Amino acid sequence: MPGSTTTTLERGRAAQIAEDRLRKGDMVLLQAGDLVPADLELVEARGLEVDEWELTGELRPVEKRVGEEAVYLYRGSRVTRGSGKGIVVATGAETEYGEILQPWEQEMRRRPPLIRGQYCILLVLLLPPFLVASGRYDRNALTFLLCLAAAVVMVLLQNSALFRYLLTSIEARRLEARGIDIRDATCLDDVSRLDVVCLDKTGVLTTLDIEVGGIYFAGEMPDAAPFLPALRDERGTLTGIACALCNDVFFLERRHQADPIDRALISFALQHGFDIDQLAAQYKRVYDRPFDSEDRYMAAGFEQGDQTLYFAKGDPEVILKMCTGYMTAPGSVRRVDGAFLESIRVATDSANQRGDITIALGYSPGTTIPPKRYTFLCLIQLQNPLRPGVPDEVRWLKDVGIRSIMLTGDRPKAAMAVGKKAGIGLDSGYCLTGKAIAQMALQEVARQAAYVSIFARLLPSQKGILVRLLQQRGHSVAMVGDGANDTVALRAADVGISFGESSSPLAKRVSRILIHDLADLLTIIAGAKRIERWLKYFMLFRVAALISMLVGLYAWLLG
Repeated sequence: MPGSTTTTLERGRAAQIAEDRLRKGDMVLLQAGDLVPADLELVEARGLEVDEWELTGELRPVEKRVGEEAVYLYRGSRVTRGSGKGIVVATGAETEYGEILQPWEQEMRRRPPLIRGQYCILLVLLLPPFLVASGRYDRNALTFLLCLAAAVVMVLLQNSALFRYLLTSIEARRLEARGIDIRDATCLDDVSRLDVVCLDKTGVLTTLDIEVGGIYFAGEMPDAAPFLPALRDERGTLTGIACALCNDVFFLERRHQADPIDRALISFALQHGFDIDQLAAQYKRVYDRPFDSEDRYMAAGFEQGDQTLYFAKGDPEVILKMCTGYMTAPGSVRRVDGAFLESIRVATDSANQRGDITIALGYSPGTTIPPKRYTFLCLIQLQNPLRPGVPDEVRWLKDVGIRSIMLTGDRPKAAMAVGKKAGIGLDSGYCLTGKAIAQMALQEVARQAAYVSIFARLLPSQKGILVRLLQQRGHSVAMVGDGANDTVALRAADVGISFGESSSPLAKRVSRILIHDLADLLTIIAGAKRIERWLKYFMLFRVAALISMLVGLYAWLLG
């Protein structure tokens, strides 16, 4: 995709270059979450799995291993797990997927509509006065030109599709001048009909400027108030190492491209004196389990000398189920009991009521791959404030007759807290979870979607299902998302909208519009409604102009 970057190996060092600068023979480095930028011959793979659905129709990711026969990765595929290296064998239009992945501007921009044959009836209406005038007057050339000009004007007035195209093109250029990337000009027609906008939470309603607001260790959270302890004892050291290394960043040069949560944890580790480069040199990664939106956790294993450490990071509910014990301040491990679980629940609920994100860390020493059980390290509270102006933007949407719905994979209480701040779901006060949706008939889900405006704990596929159900009930739906887990919903929506700078490559690729912030959405909607107003004026003018021209022309030519 134009403007995307990829990681290549140049003189033994990883470097970021523009995707369109790739040449045959370049060595490309890939990790979980990356889009394959060109056709590659795989030369190294470590737990590598690739989603090739758009190319082969294969529903499940395909495992890739280097063997005796050449193994290829194709442009447009997505790395779902592990990492690898490949040599570029084809780029651009020469790739297997080249025709499908042509720039959106060439594929989707509407061409001017042709003048249809039915408009020739207007020429027939002009024929009688032209024949009479030709016999009565000597200026046949002038009469012909006058009738021809009248015919052209009337044909243009009849062709409302051409007028719509001109208005849409002008509006698209005006929006692009403001930095809004209209990748498909035809979508402005769909925007004018919108009555529902689905919004992801993290990155859309809230900022991506996530930072660690508090860490809760067992036995040190009596009132669940957020605090940041010094990471000095064994428990703190393990926490710092986990924050620095337990992520989906395989190449340190790409830390700036890490997930916002990973960036926040890496920054927290740096602030507490953990040298990321030094740790990466000391601890060799020997096990990877990238984050999965459905399982809601990731894990990684590291080897240091004869010691092996495994870390797990993810949703507190998931991590707690994987842990049989928890670490105390002296470094001893105690068995998980009711008091410990209650303290974690209180801390999690307190953070969720503020609208913050909570994740848990666990560790496991040993040689079993993967570990069967973990020891709970800590609960981390991540502050995730609303984007500036979001409540006003949601209120504006409501005023113009557009309903706002939140679709998120976050916890219900956090979603409800953010929804309350943003002004979403105030009418119903209910939240429907993905777990509940999985147990309901689609007809019942569609019925409840008519009044429930906050949906939490959703799988990526469930976001797409909700969009489709809303469409089946006659709604025109836009989806605003920024992550790979929003891709299904972005594709299913009438208008998929993402962010040009902060969204994942996959989300940007399937979106029809790229914006800078949510305020741009209001600008787009206002522009689309402006087009519809001009079309209404044009329809009224067209009727009056056609009648006036025909009457006036007959009267002048026939005396």
